[in-house]
Amino acid sequence: MSQRWLMIADAHLTCIEPEDGFFRMLDAAARLPGDVGVIFLGDVFDLWIALRGYENAEHRRFLDWCRGEKMKRKIIFLEGNHEFFVAKTYADAFTYAGEDAYREGDLLWLHGDRINKEDRAYAFLRFILRNRLTRRLLKLAGPTFGPSFAHYVRERLRTTNQAHKRYFPEPQALRFLASCPSGSVVFAGHFHDRVTKTADGRILEVLPAYASASEIAYYDPAGPELAVFPADRIAGVCCKPMNQEAAES
Repeated sequence: MSQRWLMIADAHLTCIEPEDGFFRMLDAAARLPGDVGVIFLGDVFDLWIALRGYENAEHRRFLDWCRGEKMKRKIIFLEGNHEFFVAKTYADAFTYAGEDAYREGDLLWLHGDRINKEDRAYAFLRFILRNRLTRRLLKLAGPTFGPSFAHYVRERLRTTNQAHKRYFPEPQALRFLASCPSGSVVFAGHFHDRVTKTADGRILEVLPAYASASEIAYYDPAGPELAVFPADRIAGVCCKPMNQEAAES
C-alpha cells in the first residue's frame, strides 16, 4: 500500500484559550490507518520560539501528540515563518523536522515563505531572527524577557511587508516550480488561499489555512487528486479510496 498524506497548513494557534478544536482534529487523525502520514506545513502556532521561557502548555500538548504518533505513522514538521528553532530543539518529536523542505520521490513539501525571492524585507527579517547568535541571546533572555520579546516578534511578523503578503506571487511561484525536477508535485502553505499552478508537467498545490475555515488536505498518490475538506470530515475522506470520495462530492 502506498504512503498517503494528511496535510495541515497555517493553523496559527494563538494559545490565548485552549485549542480544543485543533486537538480534536489531531485525535481523529490518530485513529487513521498507519499508512496515512501527517505533515504540518508550518505556522502551526501564531508564534513558536522553541526555547525555555517562550513556550506554554499548548506547545507541549502538540509535541506530546507528535511523539506518540510518530511511533505509528510518519509525522513531518516544517517550520513556518512564525516558528523558530523548533526543528533543532525538538527533532526527537517528529519522524522528520526541518527548516526548509521535505521530499519523497516526486513529492515535495515546503512552507512557502521563501518562494517569493523579491520579498527582501522578509528575507532580511528572517536573517536577523534565524541565526546562532540570535538563538543564544534569546535563550539567555527567555526567563526574563521571553513574553515581551515574543509579543514584539509576533507584531513584526504580522505587519512586515503587507504588500507582498496580500497577493499570491504567481510569476515567482512559476519560476520556483520550473526549477523543480520534472514530474514534481509541490505542496505549500503560507499564502492561506487555495491555489493550483502547473508548469511543464510540474504541479504546485497551495493549501488553504486551517486558521481560516478549519480545512485540511489529503493526498493519495494512487488517487491522484488532492482533496481539501473541513477537518471534521477527516475519517470519511481518509479512510476511503480517493475515487470514491470524488464520486460522492
